[in-house]
Amino acid sequence: MRSAWLIVGITCAAATSHADHPPIEGRVAVGVRASRTAGIQDFLVGDTSSPVRGAVDGIVGVRFGRFLVGVRAGIATPLRYNSTPQADSGETVPVTFSTVYPVDLGIAAVMDTGGGVWVSAWLGATLAFIHASSPAQHVDSIAFSGDIAATSSRDHNTSLGFGVALGYDLVRTVHGRFAGFAAIDVEGIGGIPIRDDQGPIGDASNGLSCESLTLGVAYAY
Repeated sequence: MRSAWLIVGITCAAATSHADHPPIEGRVAVGVRASRTAGIQDFLVGDTSSPVRGAVDGIVGVRFGRFLVGVRAGIATPLRYNSTPQADSGETVPVTFSTVYPVDLGIAAVMDTGGGVWVSAWLGATLAFIHASSPAQHVDSIAFSGDIAATSSRDHNTSLGFGVALGYDLVRTVHGRFAGFAAIDVEGIGGIPIRDDQGPIGDASNGLSCESLTLGVAYAY
């Protein structure tokens, strides 16, 4: 009999503990993004990215009253660059075209401030996956003169990433909340590859970062 009451007590305690667990909540956001590349200090690297890009991110976390704390992941349409070695007057130097695919991972917090307004912030890392290619071309420089074959390379960088957002709940239903938001994000993308006169894609340029403004809609459930 005592064992039966012990089992009942343990079951009730477990049920109560489970009921006290804070709820799990998710948020998905999509938007359009305008970006600029920071850190370009000379003419060796040119930003040829589209002026308007798409972006998607999601947060999954635990709700504590007005606060949601969890993890965040985000992706965006790629950034594009071209790069060349420094050339003197009259030289013909190689050109390299790079496509950067940024992926954000980090911790995030969302605070409901009241009246349907919320603010969020995230801090973590940006994984920049870089695909660089250079076509076959003729080079005529001080160091080398002749034809070089096409080549390509793949690499990735991991750098600091962070951002903040301000949102307003437009619609609230039993199925979730729909909001409009504006966000500012800073993503480290590292260096952009540059092909040297002899043919291989060599050392990267200065470490760069991407600063973005995103406007979009979010759904919380």
